[in-house]
Amino acid sequence: SYCLMLPKPNRLNLKIDYKWVNSGRELFDPNFKLVYKYGTNNNPRVGISLSSKFFKKAVDRNRARRITSRVFEILYSQLKPSVNILAVPKADILSLELDVLLKKIESLLKQEKLIE
Repeated sequence: SYCLMLPKPNRLNLKIDYKWVNSGRELFDPNFKLVYKYGTNNNPRVGISLSSKFFKKAVDRNRARRITSRVFEILYSQLKPSVNILAVPKADILSLELDVLLKKIESLLKQEKLIE
């Protein structure tokens, strides 16, 4: 399925913002890690960072990025305005169906009150 990424203003610039957000609060799941930090932004921003340690093949990295991106496109409108989220998928993410991943990420975000 074809999927568009979030528009640029809604994405973290990983070169500039990565270290800053990465010093925020971490949420762990066997399939991914989320790190978030509140900023002065008026729109939520989401970044996806993939490690070649977890994904040896570019094909797998791209697939992991696509499914993670899709989840945040679905949840984006519910995110708190000034939140910045860094998602770090792990290799096991490739074995998950989209709706399962969506529920996992959604419940973590709700637990932290990052979505309404």
